[in-house]
Amino acid sequence: MKNRRILIALLFVMTLAFAQAQPKEFKTTDHYIFNTITVEEIAASLPDKPIVIGLDVDDTVLMSSPGFYYAVNNTDGPNKTNIYGERPLNNEQFWIDMSSKYDKFSMPKHAARKILEMHNKRGDKIYFITARPAIKGEILTEILHRTFNLKNQPPVIFSGKTPKSEFITKHGISIFYGDADSDVQAAFEAGIRAIRVMRSPISTNYGKYQPGHFGEFVLENSEN
Repeated sequence: MKNRRILIALLFVMTLAFAQAQPKEFKTTDHYIFNTITVEEIAASLPDKPIVIGLDVDDTVLMSSPGFYYAVNNTDGPNKTNIYGERPLNNEQFWIDMSSKYDKFSMPKHAARKILEMHNKRGDKIYFITARPAIKGEILTEILHRTFNLKNQPPVIFSGKTPKSEFITKHGISIFYGDADSDVQAAFEAGIRAIRVMRSPISTNYGKYQPGHFGEFVLENSEN
């Protein structure tokens, strides 16, 4: 019995020591395990000269779920039907409305403010690349530039069905931030560094999302 108590005590001490020895950046959630990185650590890793960076929009820099939620759940059509039909996200009019009206209700993410403030201060060129289809009369560029105090930066790129990796390569982007698996994959396909941004827990986006799945670093505390 005495030996058993000693063994249990030793196991407890070893477990405690192992837990304390783990790297602080090693994080877990209910579903994912990944390594995190801070804005300060990203800044320290960059060259002294300005670079070109890219960011996804929805759930990366803007919490744009209000517009998407309305698209899927509204009953403003005839006889309380959805004005965008049975498949709202396949309706061209929704995308026109999203990028010309509903972005007024999109909320900037605090993590995006920190990232963009850092890159803007460095004098980096900043591209926003969204998979939304291009439309006439978009207000997204003006909203992003005003919200994040960006001047003399290029307009938003609406990639639509064209792979984001093509635009990443075309514009010489060296770091790409995004929330979706496809954002990380686009960066890797272009041969550049990817940094994952966490989605807000109240996001209505249920697309493929596995933080750290591809070995990329995840921006710390970037859910909101």
